[in-house]
Formats: sequence, C-alpha cells, structure tokens
Amino acid sequence: MSKNSKPTQFYATISTSIVLVLIALFLLIFFHSSNITNIVKENINILVELEDRLPSGEIESIKKSLAQYDGVITSSIQFVGKDDALTQMSKELNISQNAEDNPFKDLIKFNLTNASYSEEKIKEIKSGIELEKGVLGLYYENDSVDLVKTNLEKVSLGILILAFCFVILALAIIFNTVRLTLYSDIKQIKTMQMVGADNGFIKRPYLRAAFWLSAKAVLAVIVFVCGLCIYLIQSNSVFSEIIQWEYVGLTILISFVAAFLIQFLTTNMIINQFLRREGR
Repeated sequence: MSKNSKPTQFYATISTSIVLVLIALFLLIFFHSSNITNIVKENINILVELEDRLPSGEIESIKKSLAQYDGVITSSIQFVGKDDALTQMSKELNISQNAEDNPFKDLIKFNLTNASYSEEKIKEIKSGIELEKGVLGLYYENDSVDLVKTNLEKVSLGILILAFCFVILALAIIFNTVRLTLYSDIKQIKTMQMVGADNGFIKRPYLRAAFWLSAKAVLAVIVFVCGLCIYLIQSNSVFSEIIQWEYVGLTILISFVAAFLIQFLTTNMIINQFLRREGR
C-alpha cells in the first residue's frame, strides 16, 4: 500500500471512531433506559398531609399503616414537620421563613419500589390511608417518569441522527481513501495481475489495513466508554446505580461489529469493484 494514503487513513480512523462513539452513546442510553426510569420511580416522593399538632403516637400509627402496603419502601417512610418543610422550601424557592405565615402542613413522605410504582397502586394506598385519623390527603406527582422517558427518547433520537450523518461522512472518507490508495498502487496491482495473482492475494494487504483501522477505532471507543463509566461511578452520583457492566460489554461488542461492517466490508466492496473494472 502507498504511504501517501496515511493522511487519508488517519481521517478515516477519526471519522469511524466518532461514528462508533455516537453509536456507543446511543446504545448505553438505550440499554440503561429501564434502569434510569426505575431509579426515578423509586426516588419520587409520595406525600401524606397531616393535621396540625398530631400526637406522636398517631403519627407512628400512620407510618406503620403505610409500611403494611406491598411495595412501600419502609426505610423511606419519614415524618417531615411543617417547620422543616418551610426551611427546606425557603432555600429552594427563596421564600420567607416566617413561621407565622407557614403555608405547609406536617407530612409523611415515602417511596415505592419501581416494580410497584403505578397509578393504580398509589390510588389503592391513597384510598386506604386517607381513612386514617389525622390524615388530610395523599399527594403524588406522576409526570416525572413520563418526562424522563420523553427526554431519553429525544436524546437517543438526536444521537442516532447524528451518528447516521457521521456514518455517511465516514463511508465517503473510506471510499475516497481506498480509491486513492488503489490508484496510487495501480502499477503494483497490474504487475501482480500479470504474474497471475488472484484477487484474494491482491486484496489481502488492503483488508489487513482496514482491519487494523477498525481495531484502532474500536480501541478509541473502549477507552471512551470505560473512561466515561468509571468517571460516572466514581462521581458517587445516581449513575453509579444505573450503570450495568454487562450492558457496557454488549455496547463494546456491537461497536466492534459496526466497525467491521463500516470499514472492512466497505473496503472489500470497493476493491472488488475496482478489480472488476480493471478486467479481473
């Protein structure tokens, strides 16, 4: 192969790496989307509003009643006094902390497991707990899960469209790279044809170069994906609960197959067309 093809091979490697990184990001979001929504479900607070100045015994009785429902995470059941609620919300909403104008009530907040989180289950708990003495009502917000799903779909679609655009760019660069290389090596190819070399022998160095180019692109993806996952896990954020290494491995495997299809098969097709045009 001609040394003149090295700059174009570099661009082909970069473009293929970008394509694979985008594909990897799409796959990571796709594979982990269920984990993300499950964690969101388990972190949505459901609030039980209480009458003012309830005795502690009645509060504990209501907490025990909540704990008896299937799907309620018992460790999440927590009493929040109206003064604590005012202090917390005043920081978030920048409102006055004047206790005399406190608009909040005493609350008990709790969470459901992701498997149990559904509107039907919450309504079941609501209809039962509101019969308890001292309970004013149960309130929940169900738009967060739908919002997360919608945003994940939008991000995934955007990455997929961007990856498709880069696939076209990568194929164009690979096509030009291989053609330039073949035309720069036309004399050597003609010589090999004259001495009776078959197409497989002629194609071998080009396909070998395509394989190593794909391997470099996959290596870049492995470094990117593993580095990203390790960073997210070590950040002690919610991502440490979301990331599943089996999905990461599957993403890398699919990226390797995509690299092979994009680079190796495209190169083989272009060389076959070139050789047929040259009379082989």
